[in-house]
Amino acid sequence: MAAAMAQAEGPTISCKIDGTNLTVTYTGELYQSTDAVKWIKVDSASSPYQVTVEGKSLFFCTKDESENKNFTIPLSDTVNLDMIWIEPGTFMMGSPKNELGRYDDETQHSVTISSAFWIGKYEVTQSQYKAVMDFNPCEFIGANLPVEKVSWNEAMEFCSRLTDIEREAGRLPEGYEYTLPTEAQWEYACRAGTTTALNSGKDLSNTKECPEMDEVGWYWYNGGREDYYNDSICTHPVGQKKPNAWGIYDMHGNVQEWCKDWYEDDYPSSSVTDPTGPGSGSTRVLRGGCWGSDAVCCRSAYRSSYFPSDRNNSMGFRVALSRVQ
Repeated sequence: MAAAMAQAEGPTISCKIDGTNLTVTYTGELYQSTDAVKWIKVDSASSPYQVTVEGKSLFFCTKDESENKNFTIPLSDTVNLDMIWIEPGTFMMGSPKNELGRYDDETQHSVTISSAFWIGKYEVTQSQYKAVMDFNPCEFIGANLPVEKVSWNEAMEFCSRLTDIEREAGRLPEGYEYTLPTEAQWEYACRAGTTTALNSGKDLSNTKECPEMDEVGWYWYNGGREDYYNDSICTHPVGQKKPNAWGIYDMHGNVQEWCKDWYEDDYPSSSVTDPTGPGSGSTRVLRGGCWGSDAVCCRSAYRSSYFPSDRNNSMGFRVALSRVQ
């Protein structure tokens, strides 16, 4: 039986199906997909758009392409930081019970992100960190490599200084501040609408080494192992792997990324809005896997944690621009 779904992203959209004939009424630009992951613009479409859906599933969404809220921060004459606009929405956080390699602290539950925010297009690089903090703490040296050996405390200090710089420059949106993403914001941005283990729309075929990881992230089996045993650089320049559907890179490896939340060993089982984690704790959340990880530790739902003062050569971060809480 044919199936269709309308997904609104700003402009309006509605679908009406009559037998095998689907009529889509919309404003904005129309996009079509067979899996809700890879979207193709329907260049010849005009509203109402009619299509036959017999024997296949089709998904539709619309976008207002005249409004691009992504922006770039000039940190110096030669160093910029790119930010990606993330619309509010609801998603399933955690992993289903049948996901290969899942852990007990990944209870799946519905999360609503009620306010839009921005998140870094890339992990913070060494050149970006040095432009704000005036030093480079890294073991693996390279301007476009992700910064590592950064504690949670130091990552938050970077965000605080960046907030001050951008406020003084008059570029900070009213009511917003630079900070680390919450764990829910991080996973929402990582998934970009997907429900699979990876944000490419694919699941893992093995918990350690698997080809599905090669297109989206740097991990132990496609660079880390060889470089580590040859006393070479184990991180890689940001932005070399495939981005997710929202244009965000390296959320499945390279370095682990600090999140704002204190860690707790399980999620609520009921629906929540804008969760920020427990009010206190001993360790802070890290997400995303790293160059030294097995594939299972690079999944969208995977969680780990360390003390906020901890640092090593697999720990980095990306910034978020969120409403002041």
